[in-house]
Amino acid sequence: MSCRPCPLHPGGRPPTSVLHTLGAARTPAGRPAAWPGHKGGVKQAHLFREAAAGARRDVGAARLPIIRSAAAPLRICGLDLHAYDFDPAIPDEAFTPAGELRAHWRPLAIALRDRDAAAVTPALVTAEPGEPPDSIPLLLPESEWRFLEAGLRQRVKALNLLLADLYGDAAIVRDGVVPAAVVRGSRQFRVEMRGAVRPEDVPAAVCRIDVARAPGGFRVLRDNVRCPGGGAPMVAVGRVLEEPLRRARDACAARDTPPYASALLETLRELAPGDADPRVALLTPGHYNAAFAEHALLAKAAGMELVTGPDLFVEDGQVHLRGARGSLRVHVLYRQVDDDFLDPLAFRPDSVLGVPGLLHACRLGSVAVLNAPGTGVADDPAVFPFVAQAIRYYLAEEPLLPGVETWACVRPDELEYALDHLGELTIEQRGNNEVLFGPGLSAAERAACAARLRAAPDEFVARRAPPVTSAPCLVDGRLRQGAVALHCFVLQGRSTRVVPGALCRDVPTSPGGPGEPRAKDVWIVPE
Repeated sequence: MSCRPCPLHPGGRPPTSVLHTLGAARTPAGRPAAWPGHKGGVKQAHLFREAAAGARRDVGAARLPIIRSAAAPLRICGLDLHAYDFDPAIPDEAFTPAGELRAHWRPLAIALRDRDAAAVTPALVTAEPGEPPDSIPLLLPESEWRFLEAGLRQRVKALNLLLADLYGDAAIVRDGVVPAAVVRGSRQFRVEMRGAVRPEDVPAAVCRIDVARAPGGFRVLRDNVRCPGGGAPMVAVGRVLEEPLRRARDACAARDTPPYASALLETLRELAPGDADPRVALLTPGHYNAAFAEHALLAKAAGMELVTGPDLFVEDGQVHLRGARGSLRVHVLYRQVDDDFLDPLAFRPDSVLGVPGLLHACRLGSVAVLNAPGTGVADDPAVFPFVAQAIRYYLAEEPLLPGVETWACVRPDELEYALDHLGELTIEQRGNNEVLFGPGLSAAERAACAARLRAAPDEFVARRAPPVTSAPCLVDGRLRQGAVALHCFVLQGRSTRVVPGALCRDVPTSPGGPGEPRAKDVWIVPE
């Protein structure tokens, strides 16, 4: 029986494989950790600052006082709410435009009213090295979370279908929904994986979807599928809810959140190739990697073996862990090593971080490597504008969570729009962390930018500055206004788990704002 040619795999349909389910990873070898200090996070912080500056230009720099009200307590963590530097140009999660504390925030303010800020902060600050968590959580009403949860499930389901399709028949490309140039041009598209992912597989078991509130709901800022960071901060922040915050959580009637680490382990075990008691290991680049402390924390919390490439070997098509009393078979590798370094026989031959023969074991279906090599194509900025079409294509549904407005310059009409509106958009190049902020470009710089877009349109996307909302942040013993974005974790095994709550980052709302980005816990509370 003849097969139709695959638009991404010249020569026809790729060979079938018995590769078992694949799934997730995080910090690439040789690169900074995605949390804290990942360049993508810095990029996002710059985007927030640009959007906040635009909001202030549109509305003006007037500040509103916090209105005194019998219903709104005036202190939190011993700090006077009148000291909160509230900018009405930026919608605030805790306060109405008139300066009133929102109803679902009042129990938290009451619970923390007389607590000294220093008494709440230290446990959180020492929970994760590097980026200090914020003591004041972000509160989301239950109804908003339910809608957000449904949208996250939908998006991750479509992303997995997209990945399985791109490494299979690529029907979505053949049908003209996603341009072939967008996929082939991605540095994260791995031709070595063609035919290695079956339609029923789960290439992306661990996803982090970054979202921000926008008028009428939420918008997706970025899909993090290849190496989604933030798992260890989820563990760390969850562990340090000592008495002041534990009592505050109870006072808010916040939804109980199952431990992230145990949910992660359960998901990974579900995707193991047939074994009643699979062994799961976390593959790290080692002690010298910037994210090693995070890897160690997550592995310990989840009960996984923490291993490096030299600890493992492939024999008879199976992955084994070296031990003092012999070798032990490994069924699932939760890899924190970049694709290039995973297997020197399949990718970079000079890699000493990976396991020779690992990709062959994957193809045989004897081990699940999560997330699968090649899943990074779904992270690509040039693929992002097509995720909404992928949802419609695979699920026959309208996207519940639209992405932030993005123009794919590979499409002539969208390129022309970007060129006509360079002064109000941000331009992002795939494959690196360069972002050009249109409003800050001179005429000569805009001309140079336009020339680059015309020369290689498939390399660029144009985006509106992301929507910005803010929330109170405790910084150096003072209440400050910080822009916030949600990091939502979705675990896709044989079932889908949207981790209740999320991790949130707050960043200064102006370039001169206080401090660096900080982690903020998210609580789901009644209306």
